[in-house]
Amino acid sequence: MTDDRNSLSGHMAVVGIALIVVTALHWLTPVQPGAEHMVHILLRKLFVVPVLLAAVWFGLRGAVFTATVTTAVYLPYVYLAWTGQTAENFNQAGEVLSVWGVALIAGWLVGREKSALHEKAAVHRGALTALVSALDAREHDTELHSWRVRAYALRIAERMKLSHADRRVVEQAALLHDIGKIGVPDNILLKPGPLTETEWEVMRRHPQIGQQILASVPSLEEISAVVLAHHEHYDGSGYPKGLKGEQIPLGARVFAVADAYDALTSSRPYRKATGVEDALRVIKRERGKYFDPLVVDTFLEMTPAELAAMRSAVTHTTAGLG
Repeated sequence: MTDDRNSLSGHMAVVGIALIVVTALHWLTPVQPGAEHMVHILLRKLFVVPVLLAAVWFGLRGAVFTATVTTAVYLPYVYLAWTGQTAENFNQAGEVLSVWGVALIAGWLVGREKSALHEKAAVHRGALTALVSALDAREHDTELHSWRVRAYALRIAERMKLSHADRRVVEQAALLHDIGKIGVPDNILLKPGPLTETEWEVMRRHPQIGQQILASVPSLEEISAVVLAHHEHYDGSGYPKGLKGEQIPLGARVFAVADAYDALTSSRPYRKATGVEDALRVIKRERGKYFDPLVVDTFLEMTPAELAAMRSAVTHTTAGLG
């Protein structure tokens, strides 16, 4: 949210500065015939620039507002410099109408394009949910696990003040981290007891399978890198590549802590869930070994009550979706 507000403020400032600069130059250039007057005519064409910027960043309403302000600063100059000159008054009126035409057309076109993008994003989110649900059809509780990990990972990312883009990668990678298990046979994936070494070799391929599935979609390429690295350890003892420290994508380092906590505090066919306090002690113990110390420190700032509330919220939300 902070990134969004900063971006909004920055865009507003650019539009305002552009309008001020164009207005100042327009007022200061001579209107008498000559080369300077040609510059003056050119400058008044530039009043469409802040209007176009407003249309791109704020849509039709922003473009109309900017056109209104532009008209308010433009007409007094027309009155002072061109009073009684009918032909020139018509030219100036044409300039104002051009500004409004640009505002209305550009604002409408940008609004239509943004609506299409929002619709595409909604379809994308639906596809992600469908993929997670496909896993749930094979492995009981996988969907809830993914949604809980998403909640924990997002909270860590927010506390670490990651950018909006990085938070989006963390969110989607958390949902899709186990998509590669689609390629793991049922007799291994659903085995109620511990896996043999041979079975573990098959299971350990799922990050690479997941990466290959997601990398085929251009918009998921960055997410696929996190999925590939989600079983890497901070000390380099993980798999599949044995990456170490900051060689591991930041999203994967954030995810690792969230995933481990949920795995510890969730029951499995072959073991009971670990208590919250015990799970937090395990994560603290593995700080600097399995997990990024900064991510662990950030995670441990959360209270057991906060973690329990997030888990409960995921359960109720997914129940409502079902």
